[in-house]
Amino acid sequence: MGTSENLKRLATTFTVRDITVSTGDLVCATGESDAVLVSRANPEFSVIPIKSQSGLSAYYLRDSHQLSQIGVSDLIGDGTEILDLVDILESREFVFVLGSKPLDGFVHFSDLNHPLVKLTFYMLLEGVERCALKSVKPWLTDGFLNDTLGKPRFAQIQQFYRRAGDAGQGVINYLNIADILKLARKAGTLDIDESVIQAIKRVRDGAAHVSENLVSDYSDVKKLAEVKNQCLRVLGGS
Repeated sequence: MGTSENLKRLATTFTVRDITVSTGDLVCATGESDAVLVSRANPEFSVIPIKSQSGLSAYYLRDSHQLSQIGVSDLIGDGTEILDLVDILESREFVFVLGSKPLDGFVHFSDLNHPLVKLTFYMLLEGVERCALKSVKPWLTDGFLNDTLGKPRFAQIQQFYRRAGDAGQGVINYLNIADILKLARKAGTLDIDESVIQAIKRVRDGAAHVSENLVSDYSDVKKLAEVKNQCLRVLGGS
């Protein structure tokens, strides 16, 4: 099994149970009237679960001021892979999690910024980067790099390499994932749009840096799902 395939396999290691906010840690209300008060007191939460004696039973939505009973469409199994969760959250902002107990907890789209989700995407993107770089090795000349990346970017990469001195192992070690994908597209080894390359670069930055997020608002979930699908397409064809 190759390195890229190993990274793809590792990217499917984590599941929903690894990022679930357990029922005991949730800010909950005891009924509809209480939910309004709890929501006002906690404006940072868009969903307030309602907890009865038997457990979680309903939820109140901050923005629409609606109360709904938890139904089948609101549920997800705790063994669902993180990558599959992204697709689920593309069509809804939150889910309740079924596990060993009737309802074990809750996952909101903002939980896609959890460190284990970031690690999942880092490994997935590392696999894509390695796959793309391997595909363009026969073309990796200074002329090809200069023509494809442009003179300013290639000069910057060379500067990074020279600055490393004896520790530098080669110019290609200073290429970022966007550079590598552009080279693969130019060489004809990968069919990928510029917009997708930039989206992958943004996700890679978010996954690699503690202070950055994979999603800043709900619209970013769709972008994250597209990056995931494109990465699996690349790795599936490698």
